[in-house]
Amino acid sequence: FSSPPGIPMTRRHALLACVTIVAFRQSTHAHVPTAPDKHGYGLGHEAYAGGYAGPAHDVQGHGEGKARDETSSSKPNIVFFLTDDQDQLLGGSFPPNSEGGVTPMPKTQALLSKGGATFTNMFVHTPVCNPSRSETLTGRMLHNIKQTGNWGDSKWSMHVNEDLVHNHTFLRALKEDGGYTTGLFGKYLNVMPDQWAGSPKPTDGGYSSSQGNAPPGIDVWMANPGGDYIAPEFETQGMEWYGVADGTWSTGSSDYTTAVVGNVSSAWIRKVVAEDPTRPFFAYIAPKAAHEPFMPAPWYVDAWDPSWPESEPRDGVGAWNSTAAERADHPSDIAAQPMLTEQAADMVSDIFKNRWRTLMSVDDLIASVVNTCDELGLMKNTYFFYSSDHGFQLGQFNIMMDKRRVYEWDTRVHLLARGPGISAGSLVPFPTMNIDLAPTFLELAGVDPQDAAHMNTIDGRSVAPLLVDNVASAPYSTRHALGGTDAAERAAACALSWRDTVFFEYYFVNSNDKCTTNDKCINPMQKRYPYADADCGKLSDVPNRECWVGSESRVPMCETLCYPTESKQNNFIAIRNISAGTLYAEYQRGSQTDEMIEFTDVDFKELYNVTADTWHMDNLAVLDSTDPMLLATLHDSLHAIFECTGDACP
Repeated sequence: FSSPPGIPMTRRHALLACVTIVAFRQSTHAHVPTAPDKHGYGLGHEAYAGGYAGPAHDVQGHGEGKARDETSSSKPNIVFFLTDDQDQLLGGSFPPNSEGGVTPMPKTQALLSKGGATFTNMFVHTPVCNPSRSETLTGRMLHNIKQTGNWGDSKWSMHVNEDLVHNHTFLRALKEDGGYTTGLFGKYLNVMPDQWAGSPKPTDGGYSSSQGNAPPGIDVWMANPGGDYIAPEFETQGMEWYGVADGTWSTGSSDYTTAVVGNVSSAWIRKVVAEDPTRPFFAYIAPKAAHEPFMPAPWYVDAWDPSWPESEPRDGVGAWNSTAAERADHPSDIAAQPMLTEQAADMVSDIFKNRWRTLMSVDDLIASVVNTCDELGLMKNTYFFYSSDHGFQLGQFNIMMDKRRVYEWDTRVHLLARGPGISAGSLVPFPTMNIDLAPTFLELAGVDPQDAAHMNTIDGRSVAPLLVDNVASAPYSTRHALGGTDAAERAAACALSWRDTVFFEYYFVNSNDKCTTNDKCINPMQKRYPYADADCGKLSDVPNRECWVGSESRVPMCETLCYPTESKQNNFIAIRNISAGTLYAEYQRGSQTDEMIEFTDVDFKELYNVTADTWHMDNLAVLDSTDPMLLATLHDSLHAIFECTGDACP
C-alpha cells in the first residue's frame, strides 16, 4: 500500500443523495430456507417446552392471517435487533467465518442473511458499550457527544454526555416527526436516564424524572443497563397491558433475560397491530447476549453441535497468546501482558463456548419475532436490522476477554437487513458504521433528520439507497425518500461518493483486570448458576468451576494471575481504509475523566497492513523504513475526521 490514501471525500463533494444497485453490489444465490428447528423458547422456564406458533421461513412474506393491507401502508415498520459484544472476526457472527461456515444462529442466517442482505464491511465507531449505543441512537461520533468527568457520577457513562443522547434519539424523531409508536426492550445504555446523581439534573429541554423512566420518544419501555441473565430486572413504563406497572419489574430465578425480552417484544407487536394496524411501529430489541458473564439459557447449558469448533480461533492466529517479543511494538499495556496460563486458556475456551450458547437464545428470539410478523402479515411492510454494539477479544494479545481496543476483532461487526425491496442473499460491501443506522432508519421512515425538531446534527449517512435495490417494492414513504422515479440516479451518486474510510475513537475507562482464581476461595453463593449469574466457565455443576474475578471484586489471596484489558495509554483515534487495507492509530496517555483529550500530544502510533497482517502483528509505524510522508498524510486525514461534524464527516 505504497500510495497513501488521501483525505476522505465528504458529503459536500457528493452529488444529490445517497442501482440500480446491482451495478455496485455483489449477489449470492438465494434460496428459501426451511422451517426452523423447534428449540424451546418462551418466558422463563416455559421455554423448555415452548415451541413456535408457525414457520418463519417465507422469504416473500406470504404469511397467513394478515392483519393489514400491506400495499396500502405508507410507512414501514422497523425492527432492530442489537446484541452485545458479538464479535465477527472470531466466529459466531455474519458472514460466518468458522470452519465449514458453522454458526450458532442457523435460523437467523436463513431468515435475515440468506433472506436479506449481509454487510461485509460493518464497523462500530467506538468499541465499548455505552458510547457505541449512544452513537447508534443519535448518529453522532463520540467527539461530538463526549465530556470530561462522568454523566451521573458513574464511570459507566464512559465519557458520554448522556443528555445529548436521551433527548435526541432517532426514536424520538420517529415518534414525534414520523408518527411511529416505539418500544424499547432490553439493554438501553450502561447508565440509565434516572441515574443522574447531581442536583439539579440538567434536562436539555428533554427528559425529566416527572415524565417517568423512559426518555422522550419511547412509548413502551422495558429496559435496563444490561442487568443479569438470570432473574433480570427492568425499568418499565407503558406496560400495563402486559400486567406490569410503571417502575421496576423484578422477575424470578426461572426467568432468562433473552426469553423475557423476546416474549415481551412479540407480545407488543401483536398489541400494536391489533389496536391500529395502520400505525407504523419501531421495535428496538436488545438482549444482553453475548456479554460477560456469558450465561446460556439453562436448556442450552450443555448444547454443542459436533461440527462446532472446540475452542476460539488459535491455529494461525498470531495474536493469540503471543510472546513478549511479538508484542513489543504494540502499546505499552499490551507489551507488558503476561502469557496466558493453561488455566487462563481453558477459561477462554469455556467463555467462547458459552458465548455461542447465549447466541442460540438470540437465534430463537429473532426467529420468534420474525415469525410473529409473518403470522400477522407484516413481511411486505417491515424492515429487520440486526447488529452488535462492538466486537470482542478472546486471548488476542493475551487479553483474556472484553473489547476496548482498536483492532479488527473489537471494531468489525455484522449487519444484516431484510425487508421490501432488499434482494435476498445479497452482499453490501460499502464501508458502514453504527452512526449510519439512525439516518438509515429515518430515511426508510420518510423522516428528514434536518426537519426533526429534537435531532442534533447527524454525522452518519443513510445506507438505504445502497440497500433497497428494488425501490418499486418499498412502502410509499420509503420510495419517496429514496427519490421515487429518480431513485436509481440518486443511489448511483450515493455509491460513487461513499466513504472508503471508517473512523474509530475511544477513551480509557478502567483497567478491567480479569484474574484467574483458586475456585475454593470464591464464595459458593457466587457460583450458583442456573439460579443466579456466575463469573465461571464450567456451569454444569453447582457450585460452578473455573471462575474468574474482576477489577471490582479482587481477592488478592485467591488470584493466580491478572490480565488487564487496558491502561491510561489506551486513548486512541484511528482510521481504517478499506481499499488500501490499512489501519492507522494515534494514542495519547491520560484520563478523559480528568481532562479533555484532543490528541495534540500523541505518544504512540500504530500502522498495519490488515490485508496481509490480519492479526495486527507488525506495527509499521515504528519501522525506520516506513515513509514519513505516508505517516504525515495519514495523520492529516485522521485529524480532519476527528474534527468533523455533520456533512463534513465522511
